[in-house]
Amino acid sequence: MTRGALDRAAVQAFLFAQHGDALGDGTIEIRRLQGGLCSEVALVTAQLRGGEGLRDGEGRRDGEGRRDVALVAKLVQGAPAREAAVYRRLSRSVARRFSPELLGAQRLGRRRWLLYLERIVPAHPWPWADSAHTARVLDLLARFHGEAPPRAALPAWDHEAEHLAAAQGTLALAERLPRGELPALSRTLPALRRVVEELPAMRRQLLAFAPLGSALIHGDVHPGNVMIRRRDGVAEPVLLDWARARIGSPLEDVSSWLQALGYWEPEARRRHDTLLAGYLAARGLSPALTRPLRDAYWFAAASNALAGALGYHLGIAGAGAGPAVEPGVSPDARAAAARNAADWLRVIRRADACWR
Repeated sequence: MTRGALDRAAVQAFLFAQHGDALGDGTIEIRRLQGGLCSEVALVTAQLRGGEGLRDGEGRRDGEGRRDVALVAKLVQGAPAREAAVYRRLSRSVARRFSPELLGAQRLGRRRWLLYLERIVPAHPWPWADSAHTARVLDLLARFHGEAPPRAALPAWDHEAEHLAAAQGTLALAERLPRGELPALSRTLPALRRVVEELPAMRRQLLAFAPLGSALIHGDVHPGNVMIRRRDGVAEPVLLDWARARIGSPLEDVSSWLQALGYWEPEARRRHDTLLAGYLAARGLSPALTRPLRDAYWFAAASNALAGALGYHLGIAGAGAGPAVEPGVSPDARAAAARNAADWLRVIRRADACWR
């Protein structure tokens, strides 16, 4: 990682503030981690002398009393810098049980923060082939939606206005792409136009849907933002990347998880209704998938598609074909994006049919 992206001096200053003289010279390693479209993320490891002031579980000690510590440093800037305030406020509520612990935060400038987070060691690199882990995430979401303060004092964000602008941008992109490149787009374009036009009314109905209503939601639940860790012999999910946390419909989190995972795991797609019913039961509600419940679910899924996912995949799938937004993309990447876009376009068609 370059110095301009994540400053070694800033990391060293944080570790020194935490551990003082226990911090050895030249023992800090910063290794960039994959992921983070809107931020820089790195694993920071350091060797400390002695054990004074160290907490259990923070690292491991060798035979000479030295101890290795590890944490995750995340640089957020611009709009994603909102995540710094989200983590600070989560740490004061029951929601902190569902996220990595915030160890500290440094303000580096206007809308520019360096976050230090608990390192989550995954129990398995890809646990989602086991549908029991998939269901555990839904159980976690049910507890989070039910227990977190429903009107938590999160940083200001006019999500509805930004969401509508993103949806209109997605439609504009879809209108520009050559029809022959994406057959699914040609047959979905009329439905996409209708859904974008009706989106504000659709979202008002979604947020008022009883008995779920609105709640504090994560806002970006997909396999890249969930880990399974093992603590005290028990496998438990942890939600990462809280920049999009907001007040919204719990079904936005649920549909985001089931739709994203269903793309990768056929078993999750096959058990879709069973998993959705399991979430409802975990909330203490009837597991019956009534017509109004299904309608609200597809409105939530369409909201997720139009928040950026569909536009992102359309941009990659259309790269090199007319007014593309992602030049220099490989044919394999374009094909994968086209499949993803087709999945999200299917969601748009379902939402359109439910609305009409």
